[in-house]
Amino acid sequence: MAVMLARNMERSRSEMEHRMRGINMPTHPSTIRLIAYWQDCGTHGGMRMGRDIPARDIAMMMPDLTVAEPVGDWADARIRLAGSAMVEYFGRDVDGALLSDTVAGETRDREMLLAGARTAIARNRPGIIEQILVDNGQEVLRQELTALPLLAPEGDARWILISTFSFDAQAGLFQARRADSKTRVISTAASRTG
Repeated sequence: MAVMLARNMERSRSEMEHRMRGINMPTHPSTIRLIAYWQDCGTHGGMRMGRDIPARDIAMMMPDLTVAEPVGDWADARIRLAGSAMVEYFGRDVDGALLSDTVAGETRDREMLLAGARTAIARNRPGIIEQILVDNGQEVLRQELTALPLLAPEGDARWILISTFSFDAQAGLFQARRADSKTRVISTAASRTG
C-alpha cells in the first residue's frame, strides 16, 4: 500500500486518465448509507444545507462530501463546501472555486457531472457515476460519485450534494474503503519506520 501512496504522490491525480460511466445501483456501503440518510431527510421536506449537512449522523462521511451551487442552469457550479478528501485530491482548498476550474479529465467528463446534477434535481433522485483513474495503463483508483438534490440554506434553491467514496486496491481487487483505513495505513507505515 505504501508503494501505491508514493506513486500517487509522484503524479497528480488530475494528470491521470479518468474513465467515467453512469451506473444504476450503488455498490459502496457509504453511498448506500448516504442515500438512506437523504431519503430520511425527505420526510421533513428534503435535505437542506445547514440543517442536514453537515450533520452528526453522517460525520464519518463528511470528508468525502462536496456541496455545489449552480451557476446559471448548471452550465457550471460553485463549490460551497469541500470535504478534506477534496483538498487531498486536488492538493489545495477548492471551497468557492468553480467546478470547471477544478474537475480533471476531459471536458466531456465535466459535462457528464453537470448533466448528472441537472438530472438528479429534475428527477429528485440520486445520480451515480463510477470513476476509474488509470496511470500508465494500470487502474490505481476507483470511486463511486453520487449527486443528491439538496436545498440551499434558505430552502429557495436546489443545490447538489456530491459524495466521492473510494474503493481500496487490496490484492488486486477494489474493495470499499473503511472510514479507519487511513489510520491503519499510517499506523502500519509508522510501525515500519519505528
